[in-house]
Amino acid sequence: SVRDSTDDATTLAAINQLLSLFSQSLDNKDFEALRDVYTEDAVLGGQGAPPTIGIEAILDFYTTTFQNESLVTVHTSDTVLRSNCTETTASSSSYANVYYLGPAVFERGGALFRNSSVQFREKLANDYTRSADGHWKISRQELEIL
Repeated sequence: SVRDSTDDATTLAAINQLLSLFSQSLDNKDFEALRDVYTEDAVLGGQGAPPTIGIEAILDFYTTTFQNESLVTVHTSDTVLRSNCTETTASSSSYANVYYLGPAVFERGGALFRNSSVQFREKLANDYTRSADGHWKISRQELEIL
């Protein structure tokens, strides 16, 4: 079965690596690295906010969200559950513990963080596309703060 194949294990490892790059990009405020995470036409949504469509809009969203230089973030992903895996597409659900340390003011779908340190857990539902060169990228991401 696909679930037991070597390709499936390779896909899961690639997805885990991609989620690590996503977390590190945010925590290091290296938003240009997100170009290696998302497809050009990716859709970022969740928490009732209007979707953010396209890599440029996604980069702008993260740059604006994390613009405060004194804000320190720590994202740790775990529990990646892969599904609907084909040669060129896959989906996953994963969870992350998120820590925001220091002053921050931003809002996404009613979740407002203002001048405080917070910790929360989030669920990420991702769809992935595999490019012709074999690299996986997120084509759709839905975020839910738990």
